[in-house]
Amino acid sequence: MARKLRMLRASDLNGTLDMRDVLALIEQAFVERGLGRTEMPPKSYLHFPAHQGVLLIMPGNLPQMNEAAVKLINVHTRNPADYNLPTLIATIVLISPDTGEPVCIMDGTYVTGMRTGAVSGVATKLLARKDASVLGIVGAGFQGPFQLEAVRHVMAVEMVLVTDLIPERAKKLADMAAGFGLAARVCETVEEVVRGCDVLVTATPSDRPIVREEWVHDGMHINCVGTYAKGKQEIEATILKRAVVVVDDWEQASHAGEINVPVSRGQFDRSGVYAELPEIAAGLKPGRTDDRAITVFDTTGLAIQDVVTAWKAFEVAERKNLGSVIEPLYL
Repeated sequence: MARKLRMLRASDLNGTLDMRDVLALIEQAFVERGLGRTEMPPKSYLHFPAHQGVLLIMPGNLPQMNEAAVKLINVHTRNPADYNLPTLIATIVLISPDTGEPVCIMDGTYVTGMRTGAVSGVATKLLARKDASVLGIVGAGFQGPFQLEAVRHVMAVEMVLVTDLIPERAKKLADMAAGFGLAARVCETVEEVVRGCDVLVTATPSDRPIVREEWVHDGMHINCVGTYAKGKQEIEATILKRAVVVVDDWEQASHAGEINVPVSRGQFDRSGVYAELPEIAAGLKPGRTDDRAITVFDTTGLAIQDVVTAWKAFEVAERKNLGSVIEPLYL
């Protein structure tokens, strides 16, 4: 019997997911990946340089969980100023592995935010020092609140340091941290954040390094979140030489992650990567073993993360009858 198709707008989804649930799902997806039980072709890209935009196509399948989906996500940096539209626009189509039917079409912005935050949370859990207490966030835009929400659940955060090119955004994120009962301070410079924190999150669209090696100290953990395409870079390449480097996926990271520019210039190669995070999550390699080590996690975003998070949101929507339902498109 044909299944009806649920349509979920951003307004239907916002607030439906608990970050703690998403953290568990993302870690489970990493374990599945580490054990070789996922199907995830490389991201495909369409570039629109005249419009400062890029479209990413991301399919993923987790057979053990019986979940599959495809995400389409664009990043158009001129959208807010030129069209009064968000920089990031995402759409996710959930596919039934049993029949191949599309069962849901949803806005993917909220799911993307939640899963990206949760990825940093899982990486922090596995790679940061157990006594880490100061979280630094460089970039307080769309992703900032999700990063704060996720990391605070896996780390005993006592202080949050925030900076952003737009001071009002930094203050808003610091106020959010204060609302969680955390001490928080807006910093004027990236250097102040980096020198003062135990765990650093970089969440900017920068195409040049904004974190200098001389600011990075022993025992730090860095989550590089902002790099998503060729030519993007947030930290100096020399930091990688000092660090234990972990990527979410070598192929994606080498072409579009934090390491992509150093790789293209011959400054870094696969021999410099300690592990992919799924290997650590699955127990195939240990995480942090030395409190003095600098650890760097390069996340490009995996389709399987969107799959598990979107299916959870769909389950909530089904239970609460959110959105709208239409007849199958193929009939």
